[in-house]
Amino acid sequence: MKKLSNIDWNKVERFLGSLKFAVVIILCFATAMIIGTFLESYYGTDFANRTVYKTTAFMLIQFGMLMSIIFAAFLRLPPKKRLYGFYTIHAGLIIVGVGSMITYIAGVDGSITLAPNEPSRQVILNKDVLKITYPEEGKQVTSDLPYTAFTTKIGDEYQGINVMEYLPFAEGKFVWTPSINKYPPEAPIHSSKYFFKNPFAEEEILLTLHPESSGEFQSTMNMGPLTFNYMPEKLSDCFEKPSASGIIIWNSDNGECFVPEEKGFPVKETSAKNRFLVFPLKDKLLTFFPDFSPYPVDSSFQTDQKSIIRTFSKRIFEQKPNLFLFGKKLAFYSKEDKKWIVQNIELKGKSVALPWMGAEISLLEHQENMVPFHLPVATIPIQKNGAIIKGDIRALRLEIMGKEYWATNYSPLSLLIGGKKVIIEVTKENLTLPFEIALSNFKMDKDPGTNNPASYESFVKLFDDGKMTDHHVYMNNPMKHSGFTFYQASYSQDSGGNYNTTLAVNVDQGRPLKYLGSLMLVFGGIWHYNLNKKKKKKETVA
Repeated sequence: MKKLSNIDWNKVERFLGSLKFAVVIILCFATAMIIGTFLESYYGTDFANRTVYKTTAFMLIQFGMLMSIIFAAFLRLPPKKRLYGFYTIHAGLIIVGVGSMITYIAGVDGSITLAPNEPSRQVILNKDVLKITYPEEGKQVTSDLPYTAFTTKIGDEYQGINVMEYLPFAEGKFVWTPSINKYPPEAPIHSSKYFFKNPFAEEEILLTLHPESSGEFQSTMNMGPLTFNYMPEKLSDCFEKPSASGIIIWNSDNGECFVPEEKGFPVKETSAKNRFLVFPLKDKLLTFFPDFSPYPVDSSFQTDQKSIIRTFSKRIFEQKPNLFLFGKKLAFYSKEDKKWIVQNIELKGKSVALPWMGAEISLLEHQENMVPFHLPVATIPIQKNGAIIKGDIRALRLEIMGKEYWATNYSPLSLLIGGKKVIIEVTKENLTLPFEIALSNFKMDKDPGTNNPASYESFVKLFDDGKMTDHHVYMNNPMKHSGFTFYQASYSQDSGGNYNTTLAVNVDQGRPLKYLGSLMLVFGGIWHYNLNKKKKKKETVA
């Protein structure tokens, strides 16, 4: 108490309200803004927020500016007529500051992605969270992750899951990792890396059937008109078997297969000339239309996508370029020979010539049980044309039962802990809207002679309280409803060529105060100018 009583509060007030303090704090603010703008241009908005705009230091600078404004006005009390404009300007600055503080504390800033004709109400916020799900118990636990730009030690523990450290920006270093879960010996979980080239391009291709691989690694990919299909190794045997029907029946669990002619299963036709066959399985019959779907259909013609027995029609892959890869074998249809060709492809051996414009392929690596994985390595993000091209991985290092694991925003971790299935995800916090929005149409105009988008706009339907309304969202024309404002932000294209739209979602409770404060700044500036002008005229006359 003595120390506080010894403080000369008059000096503190004069210092905070002085021109010297105002100049220093404004220079600090300007410097931070310059640094933040530079970081935002090269490394992205999120990195700039984490290093500058939303840090404690930047908040203290803004608080210092607010104190400077308050005490500058306080030291000029009691009110003087010639300073009415000055008081109005400072009151406006204070109101803007309060409005900004309300927005920062209680505002909502996120995005919602809409697919065509699919209603959605989930807004993705900018806050990173750890989500732990126990599907068998119907339980879910979430925990906020540090809002930092660099690797951060955590050290939390939850039911045997030790959260070690968080990498907010990381890139993947490719590695092969052991399987987390156990699989039957006959289960098709192999992966292969190939090198493909033709006169126009060359590329390494990694294809996998392993269920633990992330979405970055698939069993199918396209390169121009050519489609690569990665299949179980055992299925290659049936590609070689003579079959007039061109149909293969196979067990997706163990990869075993046969052709209908081999076991005397007749392939019949409907009155519309659609081929079908019936396969007996235990106490029921499975009906297949192999030229339309690999899955059986029930009496209501609904497909059973959980069936382990499937069919494969080679005929539907004969018109367009399709390359089937089985690890150390490959197959393709030769239009010249009018038959399917099956060939061995040796590991690190000679390339195999393909029948499409001088193309060839070689096998670089083959793994029977290992999982392809991008090991997260901390990095500084890089932005190009408004998109993050490096460092877009959010990663969490975990220790479970004495072993190290990684969960990322691209690859959730799924494993058994104490006999219970657990799914661990690094994701964003969600906000559920009290209404639904669906994209009905997306329009994009391009610059003449290029594929660069000149403008894009969304036509959406809003469903609320049993009513539907149509809205048109484009640049400078947001949609407002129930306190939420939706701005046109970006777009994406799915594998089917359909456009999805992304709308920025904003709730700004402090906006009225910021508008009021801005008006007071303009009014106060005009008032202060006029008062000083009158004063100079009087001095000139005198």
